[in-house]
Amino acid sequence: MNTILQQIQQQASALPLSSQSELLNYAVYLEQKARGKTPVTSPQARRDRLTAALTQAVALNPFAEIVDPISWQREQRQDRVIHNPLEQGAGDYGVGGL
Repeated sequence: MNTILQQIQQQASALPLSSQSELLNYAVYLEQKARGKTPVTSPQARRDRLTAALTQAVALNPFAEIVDPISWQREQRQDRVIHNPLEQGAGDYGVGGL
């Protein structure tokens, strides 16, 4: 990794998560600018791109294979066990000695 990237990484790691996200957004903006893509800045341009993306999603029909939507939704919302690594017996998850 070159020196500039190392410096950016060091600076980014010291930032709060919200600022890291902002930094990532700016990096994406710069990448788009370098590729010659026009970055989306105006609210109307954002709406137009979102409309195009949603139109594509509708055309793909990602839920076509779902036969029974109600049962699918119940399955998606089903409660699942969430393991807390700080609870007793956490050794099974590689954090045992806490």
